[in-house]
Amino acid sequence: MNYFFLLGCLLTTSVWAQTNVPAGSGSMDVPGTDACVAGKVRFFGQPGRLSQGSARLLGPAVQSAGDATIDVTYYGLDLRLTHTPNYLTAATTVTLRPASSAISQFFLDLNSVLKVDSVKSNGQRLTYAHANNRLTITLPQTLAAGQTGRVTVYYQGVPPNTDDAFVFTTHGSGGPNNPLIYSLSEPYGASNWFPCKDTPADKADSSAVSITAAPIFVSVSNGLLQGVTTNADGTKTYRWKNSYPIAQYLISIACANYQQYDTPFSYNGQTMPVTHYLFPEDAATYKTAVDETNAMMRVFSNLFGPYPFIREKYGHAEFGYAGGMEHQTISSMAPNSLTRNVISHELMHQWFGDKITCRDWQNIWLNEGFASYGEAVYQEAIGGRTAYKAYMDAFMNQALLVSGTLYVQNVNSINEIFNSGRSYAKGATVLHMLRGVLGDSTFYKGMRAYATSPLSYSTAVTEDFQRIMEQTSGQPLDYFFKEWVYGERYPTYQWSIAPVAGTSTAVLSLTQTAGSNPTSFTMPIQVTVQSAAGDRIVTVVNDRPVQSFTVTGSGAVTGALFDPNNWILKRAQQVTPPTGGTAVVLATQEAINLRVFPNPTADQLTVEFTTQQPGPLTLSLVNLLGQTVLTQPETNVPSGQQRRTIGLANVPSGQYVLRLQTADGVKSTAVVK
Repeated sequence: MNYFFLLGCLLTTSVWAQTNVPAGSGSMDVPGTDACVAGKVRFFGQPGRLSQGSARLLGPAVQSAGDATIDVTYYGLDLRLTHTPNYLTAATTVTLRPASSAISQFFLDLNSVLKVDSVKSNGQRLTYAHANNRLTITLPQTLAAGQTGRVTVYYQGVPPNTDDAFVFTTHGSGGPNNPLIYSLSEPYGASNWFPCKDTPADKADSSAVSITAAPIFVSVSNGLLQGVTTNADGTKTYRWKNSYPIAQYLISIACANYQQYDTPFSYNGQTMPVTHYLFPEDAATYKTAVDETNAMMRVFSNLFGPYPFIREKYGHAEFGYAGGMEHQTISSMAPNSLTRNVISHELMHQWFGDKITCRDWQNIWLNEGFASYGEAVYQEAIGGRTAYKAYMDAFMNQALLVSGTLYVQNVNSINEIFNSGRSYAKGATVLHMLRGVLGDSTFYKGMRAYATSPLSYSTAVTEDFQRIMEQTSGQPLDYFFKEWVYGERYPTYQWSIAPVAGTSTAVLSLTQTAGSNPTSFTMPIQVTVQSAAGDRIVTVVNDRPVQSFTVTGSGAVTGALFDPNNWILKRAQQVTPPTGGTAVVLATQEAINLRVFPNPTADQLTVEFTTQQPGPLTLSLVNLLGQTVLTQPETNVPSGQQRRTIGLANVPSGQYVLRLQTADGVKSTAVVK
């Protein structure tokens, strides 16, 4: 057992244990993130396991990311399985075309533990070489750009079990009456059991899997079941076909003496099979949990567009490893993972991970962060904002403990790819913060636009998601993604509130520290300004390590709450401004030197201020994302009392920061149109 991985799980558990999740919100569930990590990390990268397949996976094969000269369009797997003894005899057909220029030779990834008997194309035997986990194939004639070729690889053997990508085992009490065979290929295990281009960047247009095994097995795979045949030797063949684009690691099998439980799903006039393949000993236990799948599917369909594979199916197949895995149209689930949180996590993956797949493992947060956020989204759907906040608070507590960028720097380490605090918890937190920046309506409009964009059934990187969120919101988000995806850690704030006597204003002063990347964070920050007349929420844009803002309450300011809804990943401490210190002096200057009215305003704003020194002057109106929407520069302004009028007829309604730059320095105040 990996001591360090176990320690990480214990730390993660302690974070979740401190979270108060409301009754009825699934508080007893294992977090979906934990189960997903457990299913994917497995033995990868653990001390003493770097032999054979694992050494390959952690070395050059990771860097090669498949043969860049080919584009795979189809995988057809014909598998014959025996459980005692454990053995695989297979023929995999691969359809491909040149990625750019003509080719006469190419390679597929296939573990060298498996023995290749022959490679054929149109019945003709081809020359090949199989070494170092690459099957290099020489074509009988050059394949020109735009042409499609098809090869069938005949091979056999026992797939290596160093990474549990393909497993022969038993379930329940074990023994010959409970055999189990299953696959779990993410991230680098697909080539342990079938020849492929082993990278998520190249999706096949479709796939088919035919599984022949002993009659005790119900054999499950992606897409729709085309038929079941009983053969002369007593075996049964299950034929599955998937008509949607699919990444190689999402192709799967699960074979056991399953009991089938159906809960069809209807949406917008279409009805789709939802089928759960449960171990006989578990069927009664988990029916209640899987019954909730359709409610989750409706929530996600309403938010992100219809279930992506509605022409086919969804469901679950129990398998033998701890955790869950989002195989396309049929998630593989450990018995103790058939819970609300894990089911919602793996289902959310069908939109984010399966429909749109991360183009490389560096961007795994586009899969796992989104699926983790789906857990919180469903908690909100059934338990309201309180349940959502409790769930996100737990993710944020976990994210505070991690280091490094959300963008994975070392994809040779599977533990780094599937780091629960970073790829999962911080990934979900980044979406939560983006929702706080954009507001609910714009955020979900953007998420749906991303899920239904031309990236659908293809692949994406962070910049693709950023571009769509910017297009949807009309706001620049480069600062946000640079600091939260490519930056590290989080800001630490110290803040104070200094009321201005005799007014309804106060000065919010804050300092922040971060690290070297970035040195400071730019974020809109909500502040609740408290007064006896009632509380008022204002938003300030903090874009400097030391900054002060004039904020206005409903009456004489009595206090403030900093980021009251916990939208920002941070640590924050309130400090008391000294009586006669800088904050109080600043408050007096701000009150005298900068006054705006009416505020809120409809179409015009009057600004009064005093300049101590002559010189240039600039008035700017900045939105909550730091974008300047209006500016009025002047030169040679004399000292003394000043008044300016700003027309706001062409400025959208919302909250803004008015900035005054003079020879005396910079002053700012909040403005509402």
